[in-house]
Amino acid sequence: MEYVKFDSLRVTRPLGIITILSSMGVLMDGYALSIFSTAYIYLKHTILSAAILVSLGSSAIYIGMLLGSLVFGNLSDRYGRKTIYTYDLALTAVFLLLTGLSHNFYEFFAFQALAGVGIGADYPISSSIQAEFSPLRSRGRFLVFNIFSWTIGSIIFYAISIPIVLFTGSLAWRVMYFTGAVIPVLVILSRRGIPESPYWLEGAGEEEKAREVVRDFGKYAGVENVKPPEVDRNIGVGSLRNMTLLVLFTSLAWFCYDVSSYGVWNYTPSIFISSSGTYVSSIVGTLLEEIPVIAGTLVCLALIERVGRRRLEYTGFLLAGVSLLAFALTSLRTGIPFLATFFAFALMHLFHNIGPTNITYLYPAELFPTRSRGTGMGLATSASRVGAILGVFAFPLLTSSLNISYGLLFFAVFEFIGFGVTFALAPETRGRPLA
Repeated sequence: MEYVKFDSLRVTRPLGIITILSSMGVLMDGYALSIFSTAYIYLKHTILSAAILVSLGSSAIYIGMLLGSLVFGNLSDRYGRKTIYTYDLALTAVFLLLTGLSHNFYEFFAFQALAGVGIGADYPISSSIQAEFSPLRSRGRFLVFNIFSWTIGSIIFYAISIPIVLFTGSLAWRVMYFTGAVIPVLVILSRRGIPESPYWLEGAGEEEKAREVVRDFGKYAGVENVKPPEVDRNIGVGSLRNMTLLVLFTSLAWFCYDVSSYGVWNYTPSIFISSSGTYVSSIVGTLLEEIPVIAGTLVCLALIERVGRRRLEYTGFLLAGVSLLAFALTSLRTGIPFLATFFAFALMHLFHNIGPTNITYLYPAELFPTRSRGTGMGLATSASRVGAILGVFAFPLLTSSLNISYGLLFFAVFEFIGFGVTFALAPETRGRPLA
């Protein structure tokens, strides 16, 4: 009897549903993290009235994500993807709601950190589930779409924020956080019917359950005899000790990307409003920055299964670094004009989305074996949040004491480090089956 491998099945409706539901956690991340970028416009006059409080307040949700990704990524390897994946965002819903009710810096910081735990938990599990259900020949595209959902969430928030500001005035920042609590509830209700990953089931010795899942997927694909995935059950979390260079590469590359990416995104609306003078025009400017994001993602989707992961990532890092360095060096003494700032950010987003935006997220899901995939992804995610904390913490301090050109120079350094790490250490995973 001839069998068809599970990762050779064609794309079917169940895979589409899993892709949407796994992407919703990342969409939630884009929505929730974008709230601060506009809420800050109001908070800097009240709860976050000093530069150091801005840096600490903006870092809170990333600190929570760091902890959530480490703890729950490991738990997903030990106890399965589904249970944690179904309910992890409940934390986010509760504490985003409480963030909107906070009255002082300490409450704001604590509630944001706890909301971040739920979002951080979702990262390693969503990526693992997406990788484990996707066909080998198009796995890269599915994972790119998964992380592109961050941008979709960000766009949705910015569009919704305009009527919120127009109709609620000084209460706008509170309403923004209230709306953020709605999406996780919808995700929780939708995810309860998804199956457990057949890769995890095989690795845990649950062979019959794994066969049941692959049979169901085979029926939708019109295939009767589907071979469950082959997983080495002897490779567990301890195997990461023998993968030091892979852990170093995935963690450091993602760390470098997040320093500049989150450092810029977190403050884009407030930078733009200082030049335009109105909230609506600043949000329009921020939304225009999504055009190069979408363009870069389309290039990545077109090339990822042809060119491969490694070349796209190091090329994106290098070009982003060169563009930031060029804008910074031409305006160190005088400061960078608004239009130049806009184009500096736009070019960075374009080159990021051709490569590191998508591929720093994709690499851990493809490189680490099933029995340690959640843990490996959790480690890389936590390192990326350290980078995000550094970016959002340093940027307002640099720009308040110097000018924005020094911020761009600071970010450029990490782009070049990301390039070097990827060029030296990144393997190619295109066409490689999951272990």
